[in-house]
Amino acid sequence: MSLRAFGHRVLVALLICCVIIAVFGVAVVRAEDAKVAKIRVATINPSLLTAGNNYLIIGSDTRSFVSSKADAEHFGSAQSQGGQRSDTMMVVHIDPGKRTGVLVSFPRDLWVDVPGHGTNKINAAFAFGGPELAIQTIKQNFGVPISHYLEVDFAGFRDIVNAIGSVPIYFPFPARDHNSGLNIPTAGCINLNGDMALGYVRSRYYEYKKNGEWQSDPTSDLGRIERQQYFIRSLASAAIHSVVTHPFSVNNVADKSVAALTRDKSLNSSDVRALVFAFRNPDPNAFPMTTLPATGGFRDGQSVLLLDAAKAAPMLARLRGTPAPSSATIPKIAPSSVAVAVQNGSGVGGAAGRADTALVGAGFRSAAAATDADRSDYTVTEVRYAPGAEKKAQLVLAYLGGAGRIVALDSAPPSGADVVLVLGQDFQQVTVPAAATTTSTPPTTPSTKKHKPATGGTTPTTGPRVHAGGPVPVAGC
Repeated sequence: MSLRAFGHRVLVALLICCVIIAVFGVAVVRAEDAKVAKIRVATINPSLLTAGNNYLIIGSDTRSFVSSKADAEHFGSAQSQGGQRSDTMMVVHIDPGKRTGVLVSFPRDLWVDVPGHGTNKINAAFAFGGPELAIQTIKQNFGVPISHYLEVDFAGFRDIVNAIGSVPIYFPFPARDHNSGLNIPTAGCINLNGDMALGYVRSRYYEYKKNGEWQSDPTSDLGRIERQQYFIRSLASAAIHSVVTHPFSVNNVADKSVAALTRDKSLNSSDVRALVFAFRNPDPNAFPMTTLPATGGFRDGQSVLLLDAAKAAPMLARLRGTPAPSSATIPKIAPSSVAVAVQNGSGVGGAAGRADTALVGAGFRSAAAATDADRSDYTVTEVRYAPGAEKKAQLVLAYLGGAGRIVALDSAPPSGADVVLVLGQDFQQVTVPAAATTTSTPPTTPSTKKHKPATGGTTPTTGPRVHAGGPVPVAGC
């Protein structure tokens, strides 16, 4: 039987490993609908989910799987570590009708506003209110709609890896983590079983031995995210190899995957198939994996990560389905036909005045003097438009350099404006899009200053990436 014919008879149905990190189920099954239907269903109000292609993938750090002394030493017991938090949170966006997309990791220590609970680390949202509050937190803080939900736990992750057999991971140097139990005494390609893989993807205190000395990875959770993303691609490759070379193991892989996962009620086999095809894409530039950029800080006596909103803007725009504008997406209307009122909600002094001046320079009309918004902590810039002015809002959005989202108003805004621009922390500057067809005078030339790579971010590449103390392949060894 040809590989193509084999592919028609079976379906790699769950390749979503988000390493307690989240989810990475691999299943090749003959009756995929029946398998997906067996996955546990989370209690989620359907009104919180928006039609589209964004999947929130969460790895739960519940200790209910702990059954041995060794597990208790490395992860804590169910009694000592009560409840559960989202040990890893990712949003996967799949481009409609394509096998491309993007995976964005949200660091667990990211400082956010948790609806109804004040400010806290983002992983606390899951602990306070489960999937529903996690979804609300993502939507409120980042303006990212969620369409589907998937969750995996520690035990399920370990069982999936063992069902596949092992996953080859390259270690540039010997490595260890006394907290997670990771112990790799020699460098090179190491086949990780379920226990070893769990220790690897859970490692936040990663050390590697270079030049005879043990050195600590100073990036903590951000370094762990990079290792997790490397593991995801490696697991995908290993899963496909296992299924093709050992076809009789497919039901075992499928059953372990089903047992490990929890989903939203509406997720079906076609949704899973879209995820699978994207994860299987061998081109990392077609399906990049990255991390929201953040900087270290302290809040309420805790060491936390603070979002770098400006650098995060392009990533969040991609998740919202509003990537950099093209000539096909920019409305063919003149900026002079759009009256804009600018309000400063970013907390950056003078931002509204500078934005208003730049927009006028780009040909837009100022509807009112720049002023402050109702609050100064907007994370996401809002382009609010009056009824019938959606295209005008889309035009303004195209001039924000990837920042912002459009928001419909129920009634006309004050001051005779077509659009009210409320600046958020993601806003950097007004920028005339390259695809814009306008004869208006452009605003002040954007800064040519080169920014350093965003902290915690990963750059898609077809070559080796440097982490874990040295270069590693895109996937496997």
